[in-house]
Amino acid sequence: MISIGVVESTNGEKAMVGLTRHTACGECGACQMGKENLNRRVEALNPLGAKVGDRVTMEMEDQKVLKAAFIVYIIPLIVLIVGMILTNLALVYFQISDMVELYGFLVGLVGMGISFLIIKKREDKLTAQGEMMISIVKINEEDDTICLSKI
Repeated sequence: MISIGVVESTNGEKAMVGLTRHTACGECGACQMGKENLNRRVEALNPLGAKVGDRVTMEMEDQKVLKAAFIVYIIPLIVLIVGMILTNLALVYFQISDMVELYGFLVGLVGMGISFLIIKKREDKLTAQGEMMISIVKINEEDDTICLSKI
């Protein structure tokens, strides 16, 4: 994943970078930047020593993007489904037949909520280690044109 932005602040080996959705993004909404909000800020590793005001190209390995997507979207879904199935099996085994599906759904939702809390707690640790952070790979010149063919 490649992004282009402007460094807004620096803090040691990290930088806060302002991003603007470019027209190539279309309307997919994957970055959660709708028409009313075209800007967002991300914290990035700054191994090149970019300074405030520098236009930079940032990249995150595709493998890390897929890993993050799996953790955030698939694991909670799996917990929801497993919670529903196990609750339904347990209630049928104990011959509790009133509202089995509702109880299964509620237990699945609670499990999914707990999985989100665990993921959020783990996210801070992964971010602190730099495991899931985007990194500045190039400081662009003012007249640089960036080819987005890798996207």
